[in-house]
Amino acid sequence: MMTANLRKLSHVVALGKYGTFAQAADAVHLSQPAFSRSIQSIEDEYGVKLFQRSTRKIVPTPYGKIVIARANKILQEARGLRRDVELMKAYEYGEVMIGMGPVPAGMLLIPMVSRMVREHPKIRTHVEITHWRNLLRLLEAEQIDLFIADTHELLDRENLEIIPLSDLHISCFCRADHPILKTGKKIPVEALHEYPIGAFRFPDVWVSKVMEGFHFKSDPRTLLGFECDNLLVLEQVALSTDIIILGPVSAFQSSVKEKKLVEIKLTPALQIFSHFGVVLLKGRMRSPAVELFVQFALEEMPRSGRHRRAIPAK
Repeated sequence: MMTANLRKLSHVVALGKYGTFAQAADAVHLSQPAFSRSIQSIEDEYGVKLFQRSTRKIVPTPYGKIVIARANKILQEARGLRRDVELMKAYEYGEVMIGMGPVPAGMLLIPMVSRMVREHPKIRTHVEITHWRNLLRLLEAEQIDLFIADTHELLDRENLEIIPLSDLHISCFCRADHPILKTGKKIPVEALHEYPIGAFRFPDVWVSKVMEGFHFKSDPRTLLGFECDNLLVLEQVALSTDIIILGPVSAFQSSVKEKKLVEIKLTPALQIFSHFGVVLLKGRMRSPAVELFVQFALEEMPRSGRHRRAIPAK
């Protein structure tokens, strides 16, 4: 099997360029005997003569011409590969393919991608927004590098590494002049039953907690009058109707700050928290760009709520 390494190929190219062993050996910083042995070694490996020796200038044989031409291309690619690796290490090259569940996308996508564009504009970023089940399929097929979603139903999967993000409290919000606010400063949870409720699609394991928190004893399917994973749509509907919407305060931060939306103070308070995390395939090497996005997720995630310990790779 032909296994000539890059160093030997560079020696062949040098001899073809300079035409003498002395000049070629000097160019690659070898003694002439060592250089001669290298050329002889690759000729033995290929089983052909690559150069026609004579008292005058050494010239490549037809075999030598082919090897020199191919070697130049291989060496050029090798130099390009080294350069690309160095650029990746310096965050000046590469790409990252990320996925996000709709709810974390509404809070994290814009600040994370904006930061990447500002700080590392040469890194290409591809984003897929869909349900965690679809993101899991893409991750396991290695079509994305990581995803961010609710991890309640992923914790027992041994092929995954999950980096928890801080949990966020899920609250209820309504428009500033909503009639429910006239009930008082502390509003009984039962008062919510008089109005339509809108929310993102809950993980299955949330249903019992939500039903308990709302003191809702009817068919769970009738609790939500509007279900939508686009938080912006939920917000806009809440601003123009009597619907009460659920979500973390950071998802509606601008409208809350401008006092267009108001967080409803319930009694008893809801004890529902998000469970978002960064999900990666266990054992898969992370590129520098992927490491950046993990770092950005940890830094850009709103800091209100609870914190969980990282789940170590098994």
